[in-house]
Amino acid sequence: MVPLMSESLERGLGPLEYLKLRLHLLVCTWCARYFKQIKFLRRLVRLRTSMPAKDNPARVALTVDARERIAKSLRQAEPQRPLR
Repeated sequence: MVPLMSESLERGLGPLEYLKLRLHLLVCTWCARYFKQIKFLRRLVRLRTSMPAKDNPARVALTVDARERIAKSLRQAEPQRPLR
C-alpha cells in the first residue's frame, strides 16, 4: 500500500486505485497515520524550498573553502580502481 500512497502524491490515481487506497486507509490506522505524516513532510519540504535564501538557512551557498574541503574529502574517500 505504501507505493500507492507515494504515487498518489506524485500523480492522480485512477478510480480503482483511489478507491482501493481510501478503503484501506479507512480500516488501517497505521497506514492512515503514515499517509498523514508523508503528506505533512511533503508540504514542509515544499514550503522550505520555496523560501528565499535569506530566510532559509538550508539554501545558503557554501564558501569556496568549504567546497574545496568537501571535494578533497570525497576524492580521498573514493576507492582505488585497478588499472586495466
